[in-house]
Amino acid sequence: MKMDVVISGVGGQGNIFASLVISEYAMKRNLRVIGAETIGAAQRGGAVVSHIRIADGEIFSPIISRGQADLLIGMEYVEMLRHMRLLNPKGMYLLNAMKIPTVLNNMALDEYPEKSEILKAIRKYCPNGHVVEASATAKKLGNVQMTNVVMLGALAKVVPFFEYAEMKLLVAANSPTRFKEANVKGFEEGYQLIK
Repeated sequence: MKMDVVISGVGGQGNIFASLVISEYAMKRNLRVIGAETIGAAQRGGAVVSHIRIADGEIFSPIISRGQADLLIGMEYVEMLRHMRLLNPKGMYLLNAMKIPTVLNNMALDEYPEKSEILKAIRKYCPNGHVVEASATAKKLGNVQMTNVVMLGALAKVVPFFEYAEMKLLVAANSPTRFKEANVKGFEEGYQLIK
């Protein structure tokens, strides 16, 4: 068994929490897990990329090479597009339908690509995937910062390896007490987003 997962997003979207839940889930199945984060100016909305490598055998590097990821979870359109090269074209993507302008966009030095062009490029590279309204759902639930748990719920729906009830327990166990109930609700809603 081998699964290489990349989560790409920006600071504040909860990549680290999501990678923790995924890693703990695999460890509870007695699998080996190794991971790494590359964090830019995360607290200022910079890029955050999590590499999670899961296997029943040896793992020699925490970083996933180009074309090797089995799953790419994109928390935002451009960050997803930026890291598509890590995904195996026969793998799967899970994309949050959210646009976060880059620093250059905000300074009017660059234009954010059209959503349709981004989706066209993504689907051309890898036809197997899902686009979910995770941030919109999280916002409806009262806190856009729950995007990560909504995405984890969607993940449990589309990847058979991730069992719903156990993932839900891990979301609850890793959530601060004051956010536990809301995070579990976000996870449940994320699971329902994909029919």
